[in-house]
Amino acid sequence: MAKLCRLVKLNDSFNTQVFTFMLPNKVLREFSQDIYAKDMVYGHHKWTVSFIKSEKHMGAYIKLQSTSTGMVSKLDFSFTMLNNDHFTKNESFMEKEGEFTYDENVKGRKTFVPLEDMAKRGFMQGNGEFLVELELRNIISSFECYLRIPKENNSRHSYGPKMETPYFSFGLSDWSVSLFPNACTVETEDNITVQLVRHTNFDHICDVKYQLSLGDQNAYESGPVDQLLDATGNSEPFTVGASLMKLSRGRSSLKVRIEMQNVVSVSEVSINVLSRNRNRAHLYDKDKQAWMLEADASGKYLAFKLYYTDIKHVPRKNSRYVAFNLGIVPYSGNQYVRAINGPFVKYYVQDDHDDGYLIHTDIPIEEISSPDNDWVSTEDQHITVHVEWIDSQLLIYPTYHRLDDVARVHKQQMIREILALQSENYALEKQLYSYQQSIAKTNSKPRSLSEDRGNSYRRQ
Repeated sequence: MAKLCRLVKLNDSFNTQVFTFMLPNKVLREFSQDIYAKDMVYGHHKWTVSFIKSEKHMGAYIKLQSTSTGMVSKLDFSFTMLNNDHFTKNESFMEKEGEFTYDENVKGRKTFVPLEDMAKRGFMQGNGEFLVELELRNIISSFECYLRIPKENNSRHSYGPKMETPYFSFGLSDWSVSLFPNACTVETEDNITVQLVRHTNFDHICDVKYQLSLGDQNAYESGPVDQLLDATGNSEPFTVGASLMKLSRGRSSLKVRIEMQNVVSVSEVSINVLSRNRNRAHLYDKDKQAWMLEADASGKYLAFKLYYTDIKHVPRKNSRYVAFNLGIVPYSGNQYVRAINGPFVKYYVQDDHDDGYLIHTDIPIEEISSPDNDWVSTEDQHITVHVEWIDSQLLIYPTYHRLDDVARVHKQQMIREILALQSENYALEKQLYSYQQSIAKTNSKPRSLSEDRGNSYRRQ
């Protein structure tokens, strides 16, 4: 099995993430089986990687596990086998805008690395295993379908039944888009009400971001939509100021396209932050792991401490990577406020208890203590807090390992090469400057009367 041992998020605009897998040394044996990895999550989809051996080469492939009819995911990916000697000797390949669909959900290369090179060119680590990096970036996931318009909805003043797209998969849940034709509003009679619906995983509320378009030519574009779905899975409906006839341009079907951009599971808890006896709340993340949130009102500003109460259930010789954030829901007036310096990341290893992760906010305790504040409920004196579960991965090797040396050595090699190039550029710039100075001195040298006469004669 290929084991996921490291995960690095670059926090750039392309959502680049690098997954490092460890391949066992038995992969070079003559009759060894193909190597597969457990599922991982990127871009709110489940993926898996496989390494398939042919007669002379090792192939590398990535497969989209959570897919559905009509859903298309495009991303850039690259595989790199790390070399012990120098980063310039790494073997890699890249594919840009690789398109994964329900029918074509596997991509890769059959001739990733020659088997002979794996044994002789310094790819084998000190323990006889191999390191392969998978870089994923710039993912775009969209669902597209055509909805057939019932005959009773072809009339401008008809009020037909709800229209609904087939289910599609995103964020490890099933979704659909519902259309309610000709729902009257104060502004107009010709419009459509649109609603995004989640059909699975009702343990948490969720924050979803998407962009919707209706129609082919001159389509309606919703622009970015950010909504919070409750435990029933229903989003807040919104109205499109156009009829089915106008959007479909008189055709019998309507094109529906939705680009799913982000979805985050949210645990909502209510805490009495000013009471020492009732300032705690228990909650579960999307992996059904238990946590406890404790309010801290001892300082100038409101703070919280998040405890991983199921830390003793982390598998031995593994670490759990968890990314999360925290937000305060106002009781009235103010906007939703997130914690300072979030999102947060922490690696957890098996232990008897967790010391907690301290999270700060910029909400003054003096403001919360005021009778007329916008945060505390007037009914039970509680504050509503959201813990957003962004990501979670299980990694092998819970502590620093000798396999980490490869990436560190490569980093130093790259830095030295950059410094060497900078030094060469400086030397070239210095030579160029000296040359320019010498030319300037030559041009500024006084000329004799004979030279002026000669130049004048040549001009004539």
